[in-house]
Amino acid sequence: MTLFDAEAQALIRNVQKTGRIQTRVQLVTTGHAEDHQFLAIADELKTLMPDLNIEPEKKDTGLPGFRLKDNIAYSAFPFDKELEPFLDALSILSGNGPALLDTLQKPLDDIDTPVRLTLYIALQCPFCPVVAKTVFLLAIHCPHISLHIIDGSLFPETAAKNRVMSAPCLILDDGFRWTGHVSADEILDMITRRDPSKFSTRTLQTILEQGDAAWITRQMKEKHLIFDGFITLLLHDTWSVRLGAMVIVEELCDSAPELAARLCPVLMDRFDEKEIPVKGDILYVLGLAGNETTKEWIKAKSASLDHQDLMDAAKDAVGTLESKKGVTLVP
Repeated sequence: MTLFDAEAQALIRNVQKTGRIQTRVQLVTTGHAEDHQFLAIADELKTLMPDLNIEPEKKDTGLPGFRLKDNIAYSAFPFDKELEPFLDALSILSGNGPALLDTLQKPLDDIDTPVRLTLYIALQCPFCPVVAKTVFLLAIHCPHISLHIIDGSLFPETAAKNRVMSAPCLILDDGFRWTGHVSADEILDMITRRDPSKFSTRTLQTILEQGDAAWITRQMKEKHLIFDGFITLLLHDTWSVRLGAMVIVEELCDSAPELAARLCPVLMDRFDEKEIPVKGDILYVLGLAGNETTKEWIKAKSASLDHQDLMDAAKDAVGTLESKKGVTLVP
C-alpha cells in the first residue's frame, strides 16, 4: 500500500525530473508511536526520489520527523497540501530554487543572534502551506533561524503545551505569535525589533552554547539590566550551562560590579529551593558579586549547612568577599 496517492506521486516525480533533488536530510526517530509512519514515508520518498539521501538518526527525546538542515526540523507528514512546500524546500536545498529578493536577504543577513520559529500546521488547513513556504524560505537562507514545523493534530500534547488552538500558528521564541496568514516582512520586522531583555532562557542558552557569552554580557551592560532568563541560566540543573553563565558573571564583576551585585538578592532568595550542586555555584557567585551584606548572609546561612562541599564553598565565598575593598551595598 502506497502512502502517496497518484497525484502526489506525479508531483514528486515531476519535481525530481525538472530539478534533481540532490540533498541530504535526516530521519529522526525518538521512540514515539509515529516513528513507523515517518520510516514508511522515508522509504517511499527514496523510491520516488532516488537522489534524495535520507540518513537515520535516533534520539531519546523530542518529536520524530525529518531534519532538512541543521536548523530546520519537520515533524509532520508531507501529505496533501503540505507536500508542495516540503518539496519546494528540498528543491531550494538542492540548489534549484530562485534567488532571494534583496529586500529579504539583507535583513536576514543582519540577524546575528539565534531565533526560534515554531510553526504549527494541520494537513487540511488552507493557509498553512503558504506560511510553511514563507518560513522554510527564511530558515533556509539564515542559519541563525531555527525552524520547527509541527503538525498540531499529529502531536496534540505538544500543541496543548504551547497553548496552540488553531492553525497556522507561528511562535517566535517562546513569546510573540501569529495566527493565520503572516508575511515574511512581518516576521522579519518582529525578529529585528526583539528586545534582548525579554529573551527566554532557552534562547539565551542557545546563544551561550554557540560561544557568544560576550554578546549576553554586552546586552545586559548596555541596558544596565540583569535579564530574567539569565538568572534561570545561573540556576540551571545542567552544570555546563551554569558554568557558561558564571563566566558572564565574572566579566560583569570586572566591568560592571554594580550590575553584577543585583544578582545577589535573587540568588539568596532562591538558595534554599535548589539542590546541593546549584547551591555551591550560588555561593561562588555571591562571593564574586556580593558585598558586606552578602557576606553576613553567607555567615548566617553557614550555621545551617550540613554538607562539606557547601561549607567549603561558603568559606571560600566569605574569603573572597573579605578580600574586596570599597564594594557597594547590594541594592
